[in-house]
Amino acid sequence: MMRKKFMAKEERKKDAGVSKLDSLPITTVVGNDMIFKGDIHGDGIIRIDGKVEGNISSKQGIILGEKANVEGSLESDNVIIFGHIKGSIKSKELILKTTGSVQGDIVSDFLEVEMGSKYDGSLKIGQREIHDDTKQGKVKVAPPGIEPGSTV
Repeated sequence: MMRKKFMAKEERKKDAGVSKLDSLPITTVVGNDMIFKGDIHGDGIIRIDGKVEGNISSKQGIILGEKANVEGSLESDNVIIFGHIKGSIKSKELILKTTGSVQGDIVSDFLEVEMGSKYDGSLKIGQREIHDDTKQGKVKVAPPGIEPGSTV
């Protein structure tokens, strides 16, 4: 049993810094010479290298490149931040890279922060609200092992 625990830790170390986005194609790019004003919504993976003044929502993923500057909120299953965002982030998985900075609140199920990155805001892990379009309401997601609605 001790061997299984050790192997699991080693496997986790190998996966550190690797995202689900690494194996999927980027479907939309906002180049570093672009300034986009308005909200962006989609299902694929979007990479921002320029400036966006508005909210970005993309089901599969959002990548902010090193020169990215976003003033607005991000919402996606997977988010990787190399650049700068001034606004809130809601995600299942968030990776804040060494060059990344966040000025705003984060709500995520999983968070990885690299040394050197900057963050200023509140943080909630495992309390992300998921919009359920079929019921026109919100569903609270509890952290693993805790029943929704129970007190801790």
